[in-house]
Amino acid sequence: MTLTESIVLLPCHSLEDFPTYHVGDDAEGLLAAWSALWHPALLSASLKMPAWRRADDPPTPQSGMLIVVPTVVRHELPSDYTDRALASGAVLIEGLHRRRDIVERALAGIEPSTSEQAAGAAPGGLQVESAPQWDDVDLAADFLAVGVAHLLTELLTRRMRYMSNLDETAFNDAVLAAATAAKNGDADHARDHLRRACEVLYEARAHFYPVDSYLIDLTLVATTTIGASLRRELASDLPTNLLVAGQVIEEMATREPESLAMVQKRLAEQTVALIGGEYCEAELPLLPLETIRQEFARGRQAYQKYLGVVPDIFGRRRAGLTPALPQILRGFEYRGALHFTLDDGRFPQPDRSKALWEGLSATAIDAIGRPPLDAGEPASILTLTEKLGESMDYDFVSMISFAHWPALASEYYGDLRRISKYAAVLGRWISLEEFFTSTDSAGAFSKFSADQYRAPFLKQAVANGDPDPLSRHVRRRADEYRRYACSAIDCWSALLAGVDRGSPVDALANVSSAEMSDDLTRQVETAKQALAATL
Repeated sequence: MTLTESIVLLPCHSLEDFPTYHVGDDAEGLLAAWSALWHPALLSASLKMPAWRRADDPPTPQSGMLIVVPTVVRHELPSDYTDRALASGAVLIEGLHRRRDIVERALAGIEPSTSEQAAGAAPGGLQVESAPQWDDVDLAADFLAVGVAHLLTELLTRRMRYMSNLDETAFNDAVLAAATAAKNGDADHARDHLRRACEVLYEARAHFYPVDSYLIDLTLVATTTIGASLRRELASDLPTNLLVAGQVIEEMATREPESLAMVQKRLAEQTVALIGGEYCEAELPLLPLETIRQEFARGRQAYQKYLGVVPDIFGRRRAGLTPALPQILRGFEYRGALHFTLDDGRFPQPDRSKALWEGLSATAIDAIGRPPLDAGEPASILTLTEKLGESMDYDFVSMISFAHWPALASEYYGDLRRISKYAAVLGRWISLEEFFTSTDSAGAFSKFSADQYRAPFLKQAVANGDPDPLSRHVRRRADEYRRYACSAIDCWSALLAGVDRGSPVDALANVSSAEMSDDLTRQVETAKQALAATL
């Protein structure tokens, strides 16, 4: 039996009401069912583009049909539909939500058609006269990515209140020519045709949004992910951004020098941007400004020592934003910041994706205020058109960011990255350094009070079994007061000795005796009396 057409059943009446709200396996199942039919073996077998039909009004099964039923629509089919499909000789694939499983099931019957093989073929198997051996997995993945890009482009067009303006003739001809070239083993010409197909998709998107939109990849790096998974992530030459603390870089240099070398190489090629700040992600809202500054200085020393550069963009995974940060970041000459964290806790969000974050003083810094999508969830790709359409409507710089751990992004996120080598269909991937440099600064200031930031430190300490979740902060603050007092004594002692070391520190005036040991209290009082005697 020859494959005549491939059909996916969808839970909608038109693409205008395509359900982008599904999550989990349902979201993955919709993306998988749509894109699996774009495998080059299926395209070249039927020489016809995949089609979709309403799940509540499915087509009459016929011999040669390949029908894929996403898990989310199985309940909408007539109760006897499966039996009728098998009786007619059609192939019905249902109950699967992973793309590789659907592709394997669809390709299982595609073999050279001979009488012997036909006699022994499994019921419902599909056969073509000459099926290729699809050893070029990378090329086949490109076809699947084009399928995802086609769906998202059509959904985004409708989200932006436009009718489809895709040149379907040019697009279909390019895709089918690519499939034929792939079948004949001509990978170069296949990719040329795929490039043309992606250019047609880009032209369709440019019709309603003719300027650049930006896509930002944010890879989270911890001490547990600095090995092989990070190296796999860095193997791509697409722009990415590494969110990594100075302490993690230091441990990478000790335990994973190969990973450190790859980071250094990508930094030299300017295809990776370094995002970070402190040496370790401390509980910043609970620290004095001087201690915060010291943490940043220590972190920059680690970056400089092991990578030869320091971050231009501040960011942290753990909760801990504070209104004091813009002034500190400006002091260290940061260019921009991420005004979000990826831990528990709460933080305010600016009205736009890019804003001027104003701190306690009049100091402000450009910041991205919209939290990223989870690149590990297929639902983030399914809902991308809603998020991107919202950004195109309301942001003066349209951008969407994605966050993930190394090598843990979903395959559909990989499709977005993969398709960019052909054309910037849905947006251009960009590093944060280039984003802050090449886009205009936000015009409106966003200023937030300290009460709008809610850190989860106490809850986390209790959950982790910390024996003193409150008193440890009291002890740390007392230790800091002592350090300030000792620093002031040293400074005043130098002044009394006639050595010019700058203005005396005012810390002693703010330190009560109850917060210091008896010995330190006597030293402070002696220093005060000695200074008073000289005035």
